[in-house]
Amino acid sequence: MPRDAREPLAGQAIFVTGAARGIGAAAARRLAADGAVVGLADVLDCNDTLASIREAGGTARAWTLDISDRDACMRVIGEAITDFGRLDALVCNAGVCPPGSVAGDWIQWHRVIDINLHGTQHCVAAAWEPMSAQGAGNIVIVTSMAWYQGGVIVGTEYSASKAALVGMTRHIARNGGPLGIRCNAVAPGFIDTDMTADFPRGELDLIPLRRRGTPEDVAGPIGFLCGPDSAYMTGCVLNVTGGIVLAA
Repeated sequence: MPRDAREPLAGQAIFVTGAARGIGAAAARRLAADGAVVGLADVLDCNDTLASIREAGGTARAWTLDISDRDACMRVIGEAITDFGRLDALVCNAGVCPPGSVAGDWIQWHRVIDINLHGTQHCVAAAWEPMSAQGAGNIVIVTSMAWYQGGVIVGTEYSASKAALVGMTRHIARNGGPLGIRCNAVAPGFIDTDMTADFPRGELDLIPLRRRGTPEDVAGPIGFLCGPDSAYMTGCVLNVTGGIVLAA
């Protein structure tokens, strides 16, 4: 039976972390518009995202979640699976991006690694057994162009965490493939979000498309990776950088 091109994710249950604002909120709205039932999670209040999805006719439920807490990830994602009856895709978007330096601050180093790297692994661990039992699953990890070329405004810990996420993506893809689990990543460039609002501007000359990206620019590739059109892709990193990164 042909799928409905207007709702390529109809019948799917997808869990999105960092869904209160920015890329996570835009991705959640896009996935819901494509027909998915969406679980929203963040340490911040997801009510605005939840309301916008419901007002548009979509279906979603929100949880408060600190992804650096492994037990909380296991509990919340477990609740979502119980509510939705299955988990078709997990979008690991939650993260932090504070300004920093090469020498850095040791407390900040641990915080960034705990959230960006350990937190992503906690969420993957919570989804892994249910997806394995289903014989199908899809994991999308949000990294950054900093994994490839390093960062300037951010600290070493940020670039290190995002590079590690690419290694994690490829490891999950290789080991998940025989189980029916795919894993891909998106690597955004300069994206206008609340998290980057205070960062210095002036990098437009570095961007071939001559503009910063929007959260919706990243939500599209995330939706693609969650959908059927990427069914034969795993272990890939999609650069969403306006042309800054032309190959990886």
